[in-house]
Amino acid sequence: MSESGAGDEATASAQVYSQVMVSLASCRSAEELRDRLVQAFPEGPVVVTTGPDWSVEWRGKAGAEEADPAHLVAFGHFRDSVTNLRDTLLLLGRSAQLSQLALSFAGRGTDQQVIRSALPQLMEVFGLLGVQGLRDHHGRLVPEPAWTTGTIPEVTFTREDLAACRQGKPLIRPGGLLLPLAGRWRARIALWLPDPGRRWSRDELQLLDIVARAISTEYDRIQSQRHLSELLSMQRSLLENDPESAYRPLLQQALQQIPGAQSGSLLVRDGELFRYAAAVTFDEAELSQVSFRIDDTRDNWYGLGKDAWLRGVPRILRNARLHVQGSGFLREGEYHEGTLPSVDHIAANIGVPILHHGEVYAFLNIDAHNDPDAFAEDSVEVARSFAVQAALLLHEAWQRSRIQHAARTDVLTGLPNRRAFTECLEGVVANAQRHKTPLSLLLADITRFKAINDTLGHAAGDQALVEVGTTLRECLRAGDHVFRWGGDEFALLLPYTTLEGALQVAERIREALARRVACHPALELNMGAATLRTDDMTGSFLLRDADAAMYQQKRESHSRIS
Repeated sequence: MSESGAGDEATASAQVYSQVMVSLASCRSAEELRDRLVQAFPEGPVVVTTGPDWSVEWRGKAGAEEADPAHLVAFGHFRDSVTNLRDTLLLLGRSAQLSQLALSFAGRGTDQQVIRSALPQLMEVFGLLGVQGLRDHHGRLVPEPAWTTGTIPEVTFTREDLAACRQGKPLIRPGGLLLPLAGRWRARIALWLPDPGRRWSRDELQLLDIVARAISTEYDRIQSQRHLSELLSMQRSLLENDPESAYRPLLQQALQQIPGAQSGSLLVRDGELFRYAAAVTFDEAELSQVSFRIDDTRDNWYGLGKDAWLRGVPRILRNARLHVQGSGFLREGEYHEGTLPSVDHIAANIGVPILHHGEVYAFLNIDAHNDPDAFAEDSVEVARSFAVQAALLLHEAWQRSRIQHAARTDVLTGLPNRRAFTECLEGVVANAQRHKTPLSLLLADITRFKAINDTLGHAAGDQALVEVGTTLRECLRAGDHVFRWGGDEFALLLPYTTLEGALQVAERIREALARRVACHPALELNMGAATLRTDDMTGSFLLRDADAAMYQQKRESHSRIS
């Protein structure tokens, strides 16, 4: 063919390619683009290949001469245009699919459902054989079975992988792609997309970043709702119980909510000291009888200064700083320099003052043992919000406890009153009958109490009641209970005590009272003792027997114990 003929053919081919491209401009998907190309060249010389990465190739016509270079140049431009259009339509298609994916799980159920529902479509959109969910667990990336689907080759993740995940950066490895799910805070979950040898394009990485943010945003929302629900549940629990029984559930809730937490302890204020009220995964024997000076805790262990302390600002300590800032402690009242041995096993610590109306009520310690970098901004934020709620709940519980205590306490002597006695009696009787152990009761009243009031005045009578109440309290053994029964009468419940043991307690009280009351030399007690019968399930016979014994002594008109 002459040069002019070849040139004319190349020009004609270029015009054909141009017309085909105009017809392809209205395609809405890569599938539609391929179908139109097949229709445009039913007999060649352009052939459309198959497969997900299909393309156009020059094959020529059977028996035809090889195309001249000018024609091939025109075809090359056409092929590049088709490839660009195909890639754009594929990108738009994937983007639309991922947008639908994001809408499909918005506002849905639990964190497990959010991530699990995204996996099949991710596999479809990117042509994957499987997707594996991962969780940052105490310094390691570990598989999350509930977030895994398809075929997953065995893979081990390194500290470098964990560091990339925490930075929120997708990491291309020889075996696939590590995709962190980073929302508002540091990524603590990720997806592993196994596809050995795949060359991930910039457009694909951008799409994956978009879907990762959509999933993590929904995940964060669900986590926030879960935390709120747990706080409300904790509020109900705390208000239904006394503060002492609420400390451990409060600490357990903190460990469940604060990212990176493994163990912890709760210190509560007791006068000018902090004492351990609850601990989880610590040796409780080590913490027994341990307390801390408030100033040491604030200035050394906490270490952010008084202003931050009174604002409840959380702080993080790592590794060596734990020992540098570690404060001394008291054990059974004796001061010890340095830190408790358990501090050696802590890699990082969050400390949070818990306060209400400017007063620190408690101090929360949250610990990580394996990973110095376990705590980040999300941990601090959750710890802060938890401390605010915990302060309100503890304050309400303490106020409620004070009201209950006041309703069960005699104002004059400070002893529990008859209402408290009735409640206590039920418990100790049930325990004695269940374990078949003895239980005794002492009832007492003041001899010639009316004469004291009549001759010395009611102030002297009140003072006599206070002296007797103080003496009885000082004579208590561990596990005993003393009450002001009413008027000039008192009651002592003595678990694990036989009648003989009760009489010995009564004699000890008589001797102590005689030594104490110099201003009332005639002040004595009439006391009656009784022991629980085996068939007495309510304590009613115990009361009747002790009351009868006390009145028998009064009739005998001397201080001997009946």
